[in-house]
Amino acid sequence: MVSFTIPPQLAQLAEAGCARLALGSALFVAAGIATHLLYFIRGDRNRFAYKWINRILTGVAVLGAAVLYLTRFNVVESVAATAAFTASYFTGLYASISVYRLFFHRLHRFPGPFWARLSNFYHAYIIRRSDNHLVMQRLHEKYGPIVRTGPSNLSVNDPAAIKIVLSNESKCTKSPWYERSLPVVNLHTVRDKKTHDARRKIFSKAFAPGALQDYEERVVVHCEEFIRQMKCMAGQPFDASDWFKYFAFDVMGDLGLGKEFHMMTSSQNRWIPTLLETSMADVGPTTPIPWIASILHRLPRAGTHSRAWLEFVGSQVQERLRTKGVQRSDILSHLIATYNDSAKTESDYQWLRGDTRLTIVGGSDTTAATLTFMFYYLAKDPSQVQKLRAELEPLLQGGKTRLDPKDVSKAQHLNGVIQEALRLHPAIPSGFPRLTPPEGITVSGTYIPGDTVVVLPVYAMQHDKANYEAPDEFIPERWYSQPELIRNREAFLTWNVGMNGCIGRALAVMEMRDLVVHWIQNFEGVEFAPGEDGRELLEETKDHFTLGVKPLRLVFREKKI
Repeated sequence: MVSFTIPPQLAQLAEAGCARLALGSALFVAAGIATHLLYFIRGDRNRFAYKWINRILTGVAVLGAAVLYLTRFNVVESVAATAAFTASYFTGLYASISVYRLFFHRLHRFPGPFWARLSNFYHAYIIRRSDNHLVMQRLHEKYGPIVRTGPSNLSVNDPAAIKIVLSNESKCTKSPWYERSLPVVNLHTVRDKKTHDARRKIFSKAFAPGALQDYEERVVVHCEEFIRQMKCMAGQPFDASDWFKYFAFDVMGDLGLGKEFHMMTSSQNRWIPTLLETSMADVGPTTPIPWIASILHRLPRAGTHSRAWLEFVGSQVQERLRTKGVQRSDILSHLIATYNDSAKTESDYQWLRGDTRLTIVGGSDTTAATLTFMFYYLAKDPSQVQKLRAELEPLLQGGKTRLDPKDVSKAQHLNGVIQEALRLHPAIPSGFPRLTPPEGITVSGTYIPGDTVVVLPVYAMQHDKANYEAPDEFIPERWYSQPELIRNREAFLTWNVGMNGCIGRALAVMEMRDLVVHWIQNFEGVEFAPGEDGRELLEETKDHFTLGVKPLRLVFREKKI
């Protein structure tokens, strides 16, 4: 047997090298801990998260070069030492973060899933199917009105928080989530309150009473076209989800952009709603991790659909800027006028592009979703159609094709049907994230520390039996003849509130009301197509911040003359 003896000098060198490596690793562990306690623990680091990738790669490269230059290590040993030091740094950093979030964080006393305390990635994981609104409802049923959904995140299912968190008087501000689309910015995403209020004044011109009166005359034209198309398919199954999108996009194109998409009469532009849907696909699952969007937007193959959607929006802006002498006023005309009066900087253009995107999404996707769910309930319960007919036919005598303004308030059941559909299926079901002020807030006697991201879960709140009797049932009467079925009137948050409330609310309700009126005048009823029960619509509709509505196959029965 051959024995091998390590020379004493070599052994001493190895021991010295190991000692230096161990000492260096310990120093890097300490550096990781210090970085957390002195830097990452303080302030918002989300906006420039993408820069940390470059910083980390640069830092590792510099460290490797330093190890190679300052030691007697060869290249392989230097790479191994660099890897060990890097691992030690991140071990110290994340160990410090984990201990702090588990035991010392200002939110450690709030209940919630264990892993949610450590990372927002847990929340992102459990909503990977884009069902955040349903997940939050289950979490509140399990943990109560306030749930810790992330290291610095709380979901607050308490109507008392609406005024404190979302009203004009609130000291809370929009969370870093709203910066995910920078440099594109719009009325919805801008975080500064003064800038938001100034921009809202521009939008408000487009929704003045005189403008709405003009809009309704144009909405009626699109309602009539929808009815013509539906009569061609009377008695035949069709996808109501798609057709309500076509209707809503045609209305939005006319009133919002001053152009015709002709989706109800031609298949040429029907790819646009699909592009919108795919562009929103990554929003839902990444909502708990706002900084990840800034990284995805910079990766060549990630965010392809989002970029394609922005390119489409940009094309609409450029087309409009080239258009001279618009004949009829629309929403975009007010935005264009403001842009033309500006210095036309890159920032001014991003505002124009961002508000155009907001106009397209807000004026189409949300209305189409509500109409789809509304007709689901009409198909499920035919008595609702009979109640609508009994109410509306006396108000439409004399050949009227729409309700007179003085008769709108008399259409109580119609208004109740719309309101109940909005309650059961809010267009933005998971709520509007806000950041508490440094001094914190108090909700129903519970103190919530400052710099906490707070979300009021709209879907969960509007399905809570503490706020509504029989909360999962479609009962339009609760809004006029059975008010006892509403236990807390403040718990309706579909439109948001105050200056952050949906500026197009009146137009959206008018659009839905006019379409139902035209439908009642021309059709006897609606039923599920063979094999359809609405389960996919109710259970598989995606929460992309807005709703990604699944197909609903219906059959319209034409009125017999």
